[in-house]
Amino acid sequence: MTEYTWAFDRSFLVFLMIAFVSIAIAARVRSLIPMPLIYGVLFAAGFALKLLPADMLLSANMIAVGTIAFNVLVIHSGTMIDLKMLAVQKKEAMVCLVSALILVIGGMALIPVIGKDLAMVSPGSVIGGGASCAIASRWVVDKNPGISVFPWLIFMFQGLFSVPVVTWALKRESRRLLGEFRSADRQEKRGRPESRERTAFCEKIPSRYKSTAYYLGIIMIVTVINNVLHATVLSGLNINPNLTALIFGCILGSLGLMDKAPLFKSDSYGLLILGLMGLMANTLAGYTWKELVSFLPPLLLVFAVSTLLLILCGIVGARICHFSPERGIALTMNCMMGFPVNSMLTEQAASIEETDAERGYIKSQIGPVLGMGTMLISNAVSIVIVSVMVIFV
Repeated sequence: MTEYTWAFDRSFLVFLMIAFVSIAIAARVRSLIPMPLIYGVLFAAGFALKLLPADMLLSANMIAVGTIAFNVLVIHSGTMIDLKMLAVQKKEAMVCLVSALILVIGGMALIPVIGKDLAMVSPGSVIGGGASCAIASRWVVDKNPGISVFPWLIFMFQGLFSVPVVTWALKRESRRLLGEFRSADRQEKRGRPESRERTAFCEKIPSRYKSTAYYLGIIMIVTVINNVLHATVLSGLNINPNLTALIFGCILGSLGLMDKAPLFKSDSYGLLILGLMGLMANTLAGYTWKELVSFLPPLLLVFAVSTLLLILCGIVGARICHFSPERGIALTMNCMMGFPVNSMLTEQAASIEETDAERGYIKSQIGPVLGMGTMLISNAVSIVIVSVMVIFV
């Protein structure tokens, strides 16, 4: 039987306290210091000073929860891909996609400076959320365990570079939109007859049956099928299982065979995210303070190059697609940030307006665009990039 330094109750309580403090501080400073950075620094300091035992996350059973999260979040992200939204916002979607591809090229250009392995795991992690960084960290463990913490370090520092830029861009864009709102001679739009859409299969299932077990069970059925395919038909093709899991989620969600964003409806999303953060803390426990600091030069270089490329892509994309440079910058830099921080910054940008109508107009113009970028890039394309590029580590 495994003996832990701390008992479960103490380990779990301290973990929750650190998570709460990190979230509270980040909320207080409006995410200018991102929550993952605060959380990571607290855990890294705790491990370095021997205030926290290295097996704390194992004792708290957060590795088990994180493993569940790792297996279900990719399919969940796949179901969130809204093809109709992409068709409506095709210009913005194209700017995001091109920016992601250019970021990959920029990452490969850094190979002579920071080495092939770090360069390969960087682009997808920079524009991805916790799921993408967890995938990158997990898949490099077998090939180069010494860099498995690097994707998590990227996750920690994302908001430090993206939030100030997006905040600045949204303030300028909201002023432009306010002028547009006040000067335009708006006419009341006539209501259009609602088009009848076929009821999706998953919506025919009575809500009384849709419990936490239902939502997680459906995702795990897809996970099992995906794993069976990789053990049989796809065996030896060197295709990352996360890539096919994402495709399964997209197809099943689009066809209505699976609920969109099932984890949001399952009453388990918050706990699973905590589990994912547990995986991050457990990875940090395996590194000394000096080893973590040694990653700072390549980390800062990756973010300097990525930030510059995304800003340039936003400006050029805006010029080509005929919208404001600030809108383009907010769109591309949002890919480095994602939900829920972008929602908070949208509310913040709209709060400076005087009337509810003005605030509503600002949010209606900014919110969907940033939401599309998160859905397309942070929840989907980043996973594709990570899944492909870790093969070359």
